[in-house]
Amino acid sequence: MKDLPAAFAQLGQHDKHSWRPLPWKGTFNKVLYFDRVSGATIELAKIEKGAEFPEHYHASVQTLFLVSGKLRSKDGIIKPGTFNVIPAGQLHGPFHGEEESITFKFFSAAPVYFLKDGSAYLYKEDGRTIALHDGSIKKFLGSENLLR
Repeated sequence: MKDLPAAFAQLGQHDKHSWRPLPWKGTFNKVLYFDRVSGATIELAKIEKGAEFPEHYHASVQTLFLVSGKLRSKDGIIKPGTFNVIPAGQLHGPFHGEEESITFKFFSAAPVYFLKDGSAYLYKEDGRTIALHDGSIKKFLGSENLLR
């Protein structure tokens, strides 16, 4: 059996690490930590002013802390310092950027976004996404670890 791989981490000042675009215009992420065994993930996510992160579900628990900016959800305005725990399977969002907003998130397993239209996206360890609904995952199947 192979040794378990070390966790993926981008340590130090986060402004030294690039934002990765997410599948939705004006949305980005920066994975700070990804446990290659459990898939537990810590990230920063950015929503530009005027952009929207779509309504979605996850198969794992997610926490969300708004670091800066203002977001609008169907429940009202979310202000900096707000912390939420989103249970697995709970529909949440959409989140509209009233201002450029940065959130600090934790996922208990590798993040998968399930949208109401049936599309789905899986995070690789560095925050790049694989679309699960269009067959693009096929090129990763059979690899040693599709999350890498």
